[in-house]
Amino acid sequence: MIRKRKAVLISLDTANKKATTDESLKELNQLAFTRGIETFNSIVQRKEKPNAKFFIGKGKVFEIKKFCENNHIDIIIFDDDLTPAQQKNLEDTINVRVIDRTRLILDIFAQRAKTQEAKLQIELAEKYYQLPRLTGKGKTLAQQVGNIGVRGGAGEKKLEVERRRIRDRIAHLKKEIEKIKHHREIQRTKRQDVPVPVVSLVGYTNVGKSTLLNYLTCPTSPVRRAKSRKDGAVYADDKLFATLDTTTRKIKLPGGKWVLFTDTVGFIKKLPHQLVAAFKSTLEEITRSDLIIHLIDIMNPNHKESEKTVLNVLKEIGADKLPVINVYNKCDLLKSRGNSNNNEYIHISAVTGSGIPELLTLTDRKFSENLEYKKISVPYDLISIIDKIRMVGKIIDYEPCKNYAKLKILIDKKNWGQIEKFLNRVH
Repeated sequence: MIRKRKAVLISLDTANKKATTDESLKELNQLAFTRGIETFNSIVQRKEKPNAKFFIGKGKVFEIKKFCENNHIDIIIFDDDLTPAQQKNLEDTINVRVIDRTRLILDIFAQRAKTQEAKLQIELAEKYYQLPRLTGKGKTLAQQVGNIGVRGGAGEKKLEVERRRIRDRIAHLKKEIEKIKHHREIQRTKRQDVPVPVVSLVGYTNVGKSTLLNYLTCPTSPVRRAKSRKDGAVYADDKLFATLDTTTRKIKLPGGKWVLFTDTVGFIKKLPHQLVAAFKSTLEEITRSDLIIHLIDIMNPNHKESEKTVLNVLKEIGADKLPVINVYNKCDLLKSRGNSNNNEYIHISAVTGSGIPELLTLTDRKFSENLEYKKISVPYDLISIIDKIRMVGKIIDYEPCKNYAKLKILIDKKNWGQIEKFLNRVH
């Protein structure tokens, strides 16, 4: 049996807010568990500001060094970002691998990425992280390269060569991601003849977005947290960042309207800026939505803070103006439904299905708010347009005539424009 790596978690509390620090360390422990690392202990130092050399105090460094030696610790994980110099100084002094929260999250993303786009985005984030950390690698990257027989000074240092290679790779990755984004734009344009409304599922990591999508796709299945991708199920597990790849499924609302539900990458506090930059094209998909369903873990004692984190990310990517339905999930674990009369939140369980019919009804109502009545005449040779109308609106009345059918429909402005454009084109 392979022994799990043992880790010590380190946090610096500069604001004297014990509750906030403890909650952040608890989340860091979950991240370590997701990565397959066993947490042996957590250490908090209260200090007015970080130490420039070690981030934590020098005395605490030697205290941790002794602790690691006595307990055979393999890795030290800091809850905050370290500078390249701080990381090197700590490793040289303690003789144990030292990583920060950003490095841990990047490792998890690299482990979880499945699609080509996700892999490219993760590699891009990795390169952004590596670039400033090339310094301090010792003499191996300080050596000079080539230029034999060339007059005018020393050759290019290995460090400069490596930096240039990383920058070149970053430029290449950006181009590849842009190609995928362009391909997605083409696919979206093709769908615009009769666009199907899009609902994005957003929320803090591990709130149950994938589990909800699995329930909506197959409500009769007893399996909600799918540990595989069999039968088209979305992978879902009780771990942070269980899924990174965007998944879309077509769902029929109670009123008969078809919509696309999209599962998006989960958010987290202190989300590394490298990941925000790398996943920008994926996160921008949320801005294309017609509606956002914001899932909140009611069992999380600090769910209000998690809500703020999600809202901040939505604002950062320009999706904060879209209509939102706030949903409390995991209500089956509550002894009491509590605020069930609060009209601002829907209470559901993505595992049992409780409250999901009400959620779909509210979603249907949201799309019905901007519907308008229209009267059209459709020639029988174009009668297939009726199926498209049913997907995006409602047929209120159908009157057959000699060569055409008269329809009274209920449809939103966006889709009416496409239907009208199609009919005008063929007349």
